[in-house]
Parts: sequence; structure tokens; C-alpha cells
Amino acid sequence: MREHLRRELAQQPTPGPAHRIPIRLSNDEYTRANAAARASGQNLETWIHERITDALDTEQPE
Repeated sequence: MREHLRRELAQQPTPGPAHRIPIRLSNDEYTRANAAARASGQNLETWIHERITDALDTEQPE
């Protein structure tokens, strides 16, 4: 079900994020994250969003 929703949302993205959370990266973190995002063909914001949602998807309930 989760994968189906991801595919559907990828095809019909929402107009914008419901919530924005500013994060601060050190210069080194920014450089490394930006390089990883470019290597995956994504912009930095999308790449970070996917890393966060992937981490949430793999959390184990307590």
C-alpha cells in the first residue's frame, strides 16, 4: 500500500509541502549532501526529503 501511494504521489505531487522545517547544515554537510543529491539526479531539497521519509518508514515501533 505504501509503495502504491508513493508511486501515485510521485505522479501527482501536491502543490507544496504542508510543513517546512528549516535545517542547518555545516559547509561540509551541505557539500556532501548536495553532491549526493546531484549524483542521484535530484535537487537537494527533494533528496533530503526522501532521506527523512525513508528513515521514518524504517523506524521500528516501540
